[in-house]
Amino acid sequence: MLNEKVIGEYAYLQSDEYKVGSGQFGHVFKGYHQISKQIVAIKQINKKQVKSFFEQMLRNEIEILKQLNHQYILKMYAHYETINNFYIVLEYCETDILQILKKQDQIPEDQVIVYILQVAEALLYLQQKQIIHRDIKPSNILIHNGEVRLADFGFAIQQDQLKFEDRKLQVGSPLYMSPETLLKQDYNHKTDIWSLGVLYFEMIFGVVPFFSMELEDLIRKLKQYQQDQVLFFKHPISNGSTEAIRNLLVYNPKYRCELIQLAEILQKHLRNRKQMTRSAHLDRSHKTTTIKRRITPDPSPQDNSKIISESKDLVKINTSYTQKSHKQTTYFNKNNSSDQKKNDSKSDSNTKQKFSETKQNIQNSIENMSNADFLSYFIDKLNNLKEQKQQEEFIQKLNECQLLIYQYYGRDENKLNLMKEKLSIL
Repeated sequence: MLNEKVIGEYAYLQSDEYKVGSGQFGHVFKGYHQISKQIVAIKQINKKQVKSFFEQMLRNEIEILKQLNHQYILKMYAHYETINNFYIVLEYCETDILQILKKQDQIPEDQVIVYILQVAEALLYLQQKQIIHRDIKPSNILIHNGEVRLADFGFAIQQDQLKFEDRKLQVGSPLYMSPETLLKQDYNHKTDIWSLGVLYFEMIFGVVPFFSMELEDLIRKLKQYQQDQVLFFKHPISNGSTEAIRNLLVYNPKYRCELIQLAEILQKHLRNRKQMTRSAHLDRSHKTTTIKRRITPDPSPQDNSKIISESKDLVKINTSYTQKSHKQTTYFNKNNSSDQKKNDSKSDSNTKQKFSETKQNIQNSIENMSNADFLSYFIDKLNNLKEQKQQEEFIQKLNECQLLIYQYYGRDENKLNLMKEKLSIL
């Protein structure tokens, strides 16, 4: 077949039509097993592009995946190495959480709970094997036939190897990294539990709970959260999700909930929902339309929360919390979308000041920045990064670039590819 490439027992077409993903070092193609005809994903990585640390990550991912066999973890069927490339044959998935968020901004809460319980099962399996994933984020949660598949184990590590790792080398995606990881402190499997909380929050609200364009500012916001224990929700959600998120996003890992506790919180919530639905169904057959509307449980999550005090912009609510020694407060924004944008612009005022460093006077946040301005800003960042002589400063700048990539990713795929091409020749 034209352009068909055979690697071991698998084959795929090297064409854009069958390309299902691209990364910094290669591409992912839709392929098949030559005998069974099973559809697979074949990751092709250019050896010339992966050197030292990145090759180590790749080999680490392969070694970790060889140990794993779980319903909610991406399966690796085979791996090959040639003179020019590495090949990893993986379970084929239709999409991922990041792609879903791009299309619909947020995910219905009931669906989020299903996804979170599945990811939690995968993490519990890893915990039993003493493996920490260290990079839980939307793009690494794939979806196959409606179920999650935890993917990308390049940063994963056996827990007993942590003591040998250099703490100055922060791994993961900063917006999802736990406070203890960002601050280069000792950490364990609880770091994945924090990241799961960030993922939960983002799937429901479409934004991460703590956002900044600069690493130091991100750490400052997390330390502020350590003091006041306040989370801001864009809209009300159920008691079950509120309790779950607040137990996951506990600053001190000692008091952060375990995965079993999380499952208990969400399963209790689902049981209550089921009972309420059954009760409403029974009432429907005996009550008139007017009475039905009055006594049927209101599906609005706001009615599940106890309102303590109210102001013009925010409603402050108090909900039950498993870790009683750590009081937290959650604020729900009651404004309409235009008011929300107004509040967001206020919170981003500090971020906008950062953009004065670019070649042009940039007045808007990164979301509204023109492609040309963003490209200039990013190239300046990398040029400055090249001039860094101390390792710690280099890593900090690299993490800042990770933040920029995350914020820009998906807004304009064509421009993103052009940006990568330009940056590759710097």
